[in-house]
Amino acid sequence: MTNAHWTKITCLFVFLLALASPASAQSRKVNIAYTATSPYQAPLIIAREAGFFKKHGLDVSPILTPGGSLGFQAMLGGDVAMVLADGSAAVTGNLAGADIVIIASFLNTFPYSLISLPEIKKVDQLVGGKVAISRFGSATDLSVRMALTKVGLNAEKDVVLLQIGTQTARVAALQSKNVQATIITPPFTLTARKMGYNTLIDMARLNIPFELTAVLTTRAFIKSQRDTVGTVIAALAEAIHFYKTEKEPSIKILSKYLQTTDREALDETYKEIALKVVPEKPYPTLPGIQTILDELAQKNPKVKTSRPEDFVDMSFVKKLDDEGFFQRLYKR
Repeated sequence: MTNAHWTKITCLFVFLLALASPASAQSRKVNIAYTATSPYQAPLIIAREAGFFKKHGLDVSPILTPGGSLGFQAMLGGDVAMVLADGSAAVTGNLAGADIVIIASFLNTFPYSLISLPEIKKVDQLVGGKVAISRFGSATDLSVRMALTKVGLNAEKDVVLLQIGTQTARVAALQSKNVQATIITPPFTLTARKMGYNTLIDMARLNIPFELTAVLTTRAFIKSQRDTVGTVIAALAEAIHFYKTEKEPSIKILSKYLQTTDREALDETYKEIALKVVPEKPYPTLPGIQTILDELAQKNPKVKTSRPEDFVDMSFVKKLDDEGFFQRLYKR
């Protein structure tokens, strides 16, 4: 056999090997922005670290863009395909004319706790007192107002809400007794209990609808890359299942992601977030978007004509649901 024949055979062999090799089936490259290093956005990191993106033929690069506005700029500029961000920012951006649509959700309620000084043991003891929030108009502000309403208090009349800033600053204000209560998130709930503070309201138990952590993209990207979007959502859904059912591997990933080795804090985070509030089926919440619209309508009457359905595309999660994807995943 001539060298030319050998060369042809070798080339054919290499070509066929390449076709058969999973590594060669070109992975679709997707950049996804996340806007906070938070356990609420952890399914994105878990999907990468636990191999679910790779399993679905995706090469996903999670990119941290602190704050929703930077994430939106990157997405609308074409640098990233999707963004994980606060649903209220997505609704506001959409109302301003931006091509932003919610396609999935990792958190459909407020996961916060309202804690108080040791001497305040009941919510009604807050009447006349001060409550620290991050800033007016934020999710912390809205959640406190709605939670107090749920338990029979009026945030406008019964307490004074103070803009204090970060969680660290809010807790410092509580320690110095400049406020009588503040709002915190896991895992600081554990620290607060150790410090002797009382949990007046566990907001996750109230289950107030709110689109807190949304997966966003543009309708233009859906139109051009619908299959890719569907595959990303499938991988993220598997990551959520892993998050909720594989505690030790998930905590290992969380430890690296959140940059902490505090086992008690990681256990608290896992219990309060993965098990309690992350939904098995990551549908966007229409009632939660309505909550956002109701709040915005107080300052902009034009918002009253908007419907929650205007801001979402549920077709990707619904397709998985209709195909029995979640039933198979959770073996029910």
